[in-house]
Amino acid sequence: MHRLIKPLFWTFLFLGMLLVVDLFFVQVPPIHPAHEAVSSFYKDFRGRLIDLTIGEKKTELKSVEAIIEKQQAAEKKTATAGRADNKQATPAKRTPPAKSQRYIYSDGKGELFFADSLEEVPDKYRGQAQPMGQ
Repeated sequence: MHRLIKPLFWTFLFLGMLLVVDLFFVQVPPIHPAHEAVSSFYKDFRGRLIDLTIGEKKTELKSVEAIIEKQQAAEKKTATAGRADNKQATPAKRTPPAKSQRYIYSDGKGELFFADSLEEVPDKYRGQAQPMGQ
């Protein structure tokens, strides 16, 4: 019996220290950017670990497009929820930004350069500048 007391003591001490560290990263608001980075990593890691241990099966998304669509749907939900809370606010009309034609050209050494408009291309190379495909 005496041989079990020492390992049990150290086990409970270790678990207590883990609990303190867990509470620190979850409960204490971050003050320093490093603390914020470690805290956000730990919260994400902890959430994934809990999901694994509980056995909650998440459907794995098969492609990058599916992940992007899921993220955009979540952003739309939060945007519509924010608008529902703020009934007096009117949604601003967005006009898509005008797309300018980009150009590519090379100098005498063969280096490639990109320009947002034909005016940005030096006069010397304007004749060989080619528009980039959209």
